[in-house]
Amino acid sequence: MISLAELDKGMRDVIKIPKLFNTKAVLLRAFNAAKNKIQSNSNKGADYVERSEYRYLLMYLRQYYEYWVAFHLIDADGDKRITFKEFQQAAPML
Repeated sequence: MISLAELDKGMRDVIKIPKLFNTKAVLLRAFNAAKNKIQSNSNKGADYVERSEYRYLLMYLRQYYEYWVAFHLIDADGDKRITFKEFQQAAPML
């Protein structure tokens, strides 16, 4: 089993790619999406990603990171919002 804190620490200490470690929103969303993917008999299952859910965690990490990258490419002015104009300019890329 792995907790959110362990995932966060692993990204920092094991993976050692600062750009990935700075994507807390991606880690949180991927962790939350994976942790309840398969019903667990464990009383700790709601707080951890278990072995049977680990492949989902990896899948969601990749998927949400790709969304994060795409969002930052579209958000030209860096205000963490996509305006209609930014969306129109990104339409050919999508």
